[in-house]
Order: sequence, then C-alpha cells, then structure tokens
Amino acid sequence: MLPLLLAVVVSTAPTEDRLLDLVSKIESHYDAVADFEAGFRQRYQRRLLRRMVEEKGTVSVKKPGRMRWEYRSPEEKVFVTDGAKTYFYLPAENQVMVSHQPQGAMGMEEGSPFELLAGRGRLRDSFTPSLSDEPATEGGIVLRLDPKKPREEFEVVELEVQPSDGRILRVVLIDTASNRTEFLFDDVRENVGLPESLFRFAIPSGVEVVVQQSDNPNGAP
Repeated sequence: MLPLLLAVVVSTAPTEDRLLDLVSKIESHYDAVADFEAGFRQRYQRRLLRRMVEEKGTVSVKKPGRMRWEYRSPEEKVFVTDGAKTYFYLPAENQVMVSHQPQGAMGMEEGSPFELLAGRGRLRDSFTPSLSDEPATEGGIVLRLDPKKPREEFEVVELEVQPSDGRILRVVLIDTASNRTEFLFDDVRENVGLPESLFRFAIPSGVEVVVQQSDNPNGAP
C-alpha cells in the first residue's frame, strides 16, 4: 500500500509544479504590463439554440481599472470604464447606459477574470486554478478556474495562456446552462503608453442617457 501511495504522490507532483509555475507566470506577466491594446473576437454560444454569434473589435486596457472595448462588427458599440464610471454606447439605438460602479458590466465585476487584465485583482485570490483537459485552440495551455465565491455570470472559466510567458490568449465564461462566452485576443501590443483620454467618454449630444438608478440615487450621469 505504501509504494502505491508514494507512486501517486510522485506522479501528481510534476502536474502541481507545472500548474504553480504557469499561474506564477500569468500573475508576473500582468504585474509588468501597465497597459495594452489588442484585437478581439467575442463569441456567444447558446447550447439549447445550437448557434453561435461572433462580434469583433479592439480592446484597450490601462491600469488601474480602465478599459475600452470598441465593437466594429456586426454592430458598432462602445464600452468604456474610466475607473469611476462605466459607459455603454449603442449608436444604432442612440443610447448610452451609465453606471457608477467602476467595473459596471461585461463581467468586469469583482471576482471576474478580467480583473487581472485591468490590474484590479490576483488570480489565486478569486479562483482555484487547475490544468484543464479541454483542447487549446490558440496553441497555448488551458486552465480551469473555479470561482471561490458563487457567481451569477458564470460557473467556471477556461483560460488559455501562452506557456512561455503567461500571456492570456483566450477567456471562456461558462454558465450553469453550459452556455459559453468566449474572448480571443490577437495582435497584442503591451506597454505602449496609452493616453488617459482614451478612457474618457464624452456623451454625444442628443442621445438618450439611461442611468442605473440603484447606484446613483440622484440619477445624474
């Protein structure tokens, strides 16, 4: 019995070491990144409907907590968080939604994997990571992230990363109904000195402004 137990310990040790090394690389990589910009594809796959919707655009991130997602196709829209408020602009509907929660929407709340990109959190603070059996689609290694606290937006996260330096290649949010929201990043440019003005949103004249009343009792954007 003792030899069997020793064999199990020896066989699992390299896997655990590999996991810890990869997580450390991810955290160290984003500790050293002050800002970045990239192209992205966002795919929604609904299990029951058996169909997928894909959107494309560019994303810009600057620490601490600033993000700008510009969707180019199939419909133009802009999501901006400046560290104090968030704005979601839908030109086709002539509407801007404003939240006074810094992370606001897009799954950017506390405990989201996107916190790591925005310099707001640490991977191991919010998740229990493990190596995943899911296939890599971008040539990386896939981690499974189980939230330490229950989340409404997702039940589990898949994170595909570049093993050499820990750069995130793909993020997949999976909910309790097995619906998948996937973000893929390409043409990543890091530490480019993005201007603060990129994360300031001026509400266009004449658009409808919808303020989330629960976090701003005065109702003013």
